[in-house]
Amino acid sequence: MHVVLEKTLKNASSYFQNFLIHEYGVRGTLHAIDARVKLLSSFSFVILAVSTFDLEKLLFLLISLLAVSTVLGVNLKSLFKRVWLFTVFSFIVVSPFLLQNPEYPFLFTLRVLITLISLQLLVMTTSFAEICFAMRSFKIPQLFVHALWLAYRYILVVFQDIVSILLARESRRVAKGSHRDLWKKGGEAIGLFFLRSIERAERIQLAMASRGEKIFEMRAKVGMLEIIYITLSAFIILWWLAL
Repeated sequence: MHVVLEKTLKNASSYFQNFLIHEYGVRGTLHAIDARVKLLSSFSFVILAVSTFDLEKLLFLLISLLAVSTVLGVNLKSLFKRVWLFTVFSFIVVSPFLLQNPEYPFLFTLRVLITLISLQLLVMTTSFAEICFAMRSFKIPQLFVHALWLAYRYILVVFQDIVSILLARESRRVAKGSHRDLWKKGGEAIGLFFLRSIERAERIQLAMASRGEKIFEMRAKVGMLEIIYITLSAFIILWWLAL
């Protein structure tokens, strides 16, 4: 049982880490589009998804996003690997409503799926530094952007530490051990994790202070590719409104 728990924790940590990481190895057309355009379009798609329970509108939005993803070079297999867990979890959460309103859990899950796909189209194709630059371009307060940047960088490191601790435990374990050993070693691992988190937080703060606590600023301009993407997004939004 404890082996299953450890594997579950390790796989969950790897999944959440992968959910937040930008894809550097594969570059498609969507990667080259300005981050400000992608941020605005993703935000618009999220608003559309959460503002309705109409099945026709939700299906249209889902099919449109998948079509845009395919045309602009996003790997659908990688996309669904990032969103399936949260989608299934959302359905489990609202599954008690099946007896009262059978349609509601499926519509709610569909809304969650569309929202996650919209966000992943941004996360997978845009580095977080570019996202922060886009947010500052829209006059979002600098303090909020800095806090978000630090939280993003730190949460990735936290997940990496969890996976490293679990792998270190597995490499030093000869026998399976009992549940008592699991609780004992688990407590030691949690203590080690908190100590490493505190030390790393101090190092990050010192590193930010030594660099002036400024996020890397970028220069970008809207070209033909951005105009085409804006037109495509506007067409989807207008068609959604017309349904």
